Amino acid sequence: MTVKLRYKLPDGETSRLMELPVRDGQTTYRAASADFKFASAVAAFGMVLRDSEHKGDATFGAVLERAEEGKGRDYSGYRAEFVRLVKEAQAARPSPAR
Repeated sequence: MTVKLRYKLPDGETSRLMELPVRDGQTTYRAASADFKFASAVAAFGMVLRDSEHKGDATFGAVLERAEEGKGRDYSGYRAEFVRLVKEAQAARPSPAR
């Protein structure tokens, strides 16, 4: 895959194109870093909140599981705060009718 970015220098008039190739490192999710796992939880949370058509099988429960796996060293407590927010959002969401 190729990621294409356009940017302008702070005092620039014209944008510049940067193309960066991204290769699949064949790393499994299980072997992914804590930061990657946590970032995937944050992304999934946004899609669950918006009920995105791209959320796949993501749920609040799956988001919590990913966030806990990716919590790592949480020096400032931000990751724990994210987990708390997900739990609040899950509790506030009405249960589907049975």
